[in-house]
Amino acid sequence: ANQTAQFDRATALSVTENILQAHPDIVGIFAENDEMALGAIQALTAAGKAGKVLVTAIDGTADGMTAIVAGTLLETIAQQPDFMGKTAVDYCVTLAGGGTVPSGFTASPLIEITKTNVSQYQ
Repeated sequence: ANQTAQFDRATALSVTENILQAHPDIVGIFAENDEMALGAIQALTAAGKAGKVLVTAIDGTADGMTAIVAGTLLETIAQQPDFMGKTAVDYCVTLAGGGTVPSGFTASPLIEITKTNVSQYQ
C-alpha cells in the first residue's frame, strides 16, 4: 500500500490503521519522516503488532532515536542539513566568483542510525 500522511504523526496513525485493515499481514512500513513513523508505531501498538512489523524512516530526530532505543523503530536515516547548506553556499560563492560547479545532482552522505549506533547521535 502507498498512502501519504502529510508528514504528520496523527495523520500517519489514521493512515496506518486503514492500511492494517486492508493489509493485516503487512511486514514493514517505510515513512518519509520520523513523525509519520511514530504515528505508524502508535497504530501498530494499538493493533498488537508492535515489534512484528518493521518500521523505518528518514530524519534522525530525537523522538526517532528514542523509538530506536525502545525497539519500536528499526532505523532512521539522518540527512545532513549542515553539509547540504555548506555545499550550497560554497557553490554560490564559487559561481559568484566566476567558477564552475558540478552539474546535476550533488549527493549528501546519509547516516543510517540503528540500535547499534544510536548512542553516537543522541
